[in-house]
Amino acid sequence: MSDLIRAPIAAALSAFCAFLAFALSFAISGALWVNLGAAVIAFSLAMWFLLRNSGRRIAITAGGAVCLLAAAASLTVIDKFRGTPPPESQELVERIGRTVFPLQGVDPGSGFADLEPLGEVWRGARIVALGEATHGTSEFFRMKHRMTEFLVMRMGFRHFAMELDPQLGEHVEAYVQGERRENPVAELPWPWRTREVANLVEWMRRYNASVSAEERIHFYGIDYQGARRDFRMAQNTVDLLEHSGTAARMVLWAHNAHVSSGDGWMGSYLKQALRQQIYLTGFEFHHGQFTSRFNWVRTYEAAPAGNGYYAGTLARTGRPILFLDFRTMRRDPEVEAWLAQPHLAHSLQELHGLYRLNPAWVTTDESWLALFDGVLYIEQSTPAEPL
Repeated sequence: MSDLIRAPIAAALSAFCAFLAFALSFAISGALWVNLGAAVIAFSLAMWFLLRNSGRRIAITAGGAVCLLAAAASLTVIDKFRGTPPPESQELVERIGRTVFPLQGVDPGSGFADLEPLGEVWRGARIVALGEATHGTSEFFRMKHRMTEFLVMRMGFRHFAMELDPQLGEHVEAYVQGERRENPVAELPWPWRTREVANLVEWMRRYNASVSAEERIHFYGIDYQGARRDFRMAQNTVDLLEHSGTAARMVLWAHNAHVSSGDGWMGSYLKQALRQQIYLTGFEFHHGQFTSRFNWVRTYEAAPAGNGYYAGTLARTGRPILFLDFRTMRRDPEVEAWLAQPHLAHSLQELHGLYRLNPAWVTTDESWLALFDGVLYIEQSTPAEPL
């Protein structure tokens, strides 16, 4: 068999070995140099073995390894050479700062004084959906917990739904109702198997023990994996709300993508069904660390957001935690124009270890006005604590 036939066959088989080694290397580390190094070594060893009868064994193996590494890095390298937009004017930054709500902290149990303006923002909403730009940011979970306390204790919300399998949701519901002794969060899959989510569930159980049966919080999972996943999540949410009565109000947790009203996402179907009775809240950060899963849960670094990001401009307000209500902000035409113009935002999900090879897979480039009713911004992300 000639090298013209042997080499492509060997390259295809070796590429499979490279991907397998890339995936398995996450058992050791999530560092990119480790993962790519494992892939290149596996590719080279496989090529060397498969081309053992070739006179061009060294050249083909070395050339293939270089091409593999170049292909893996190409999209990131190309992105580095793209022009960076100029920063927004200081005047615009100051105008933005005057239209947002600065918050004091993310920790639950720290009072509601700074959250009180959100009571007016969320007035009339039957569902407040709380997103997250990563599934592994401690500050997002803690702030969502704090907002859930506010929605329950100040605004009468009694139903809580999460991007979680309904059967697992039943286990959590049994615990928060006092019908189960052990907190089931340790049995949940990533990303919910964290100390932060466990603390939320513990708070729900304590709260329910202190109020009448009519005032208790109820917990649901709404995520059936499979075809038309977001449509089914939206339908499950609407069915739960209707089943709970005309006065029922619900907190909904999911990733930013699911919460958004982009075409085909859960939020778009919920907007069609509920109109102004649902408030879609995105979450964003400027820089820091977060956890993600690619076979194994690892911690990753996010560099400071540049000028092309919404967060790059928000960081210049000098306030580490902000709530952006777009109805409020649109009263200023210049701020509305900034919101309406597409900018980058983080979108970090499962498989980040693979998706990070292409910057387009870990960011969105859409107008926030087209996706959300408001956004919670924090300056720094730290990793969620796994159980």
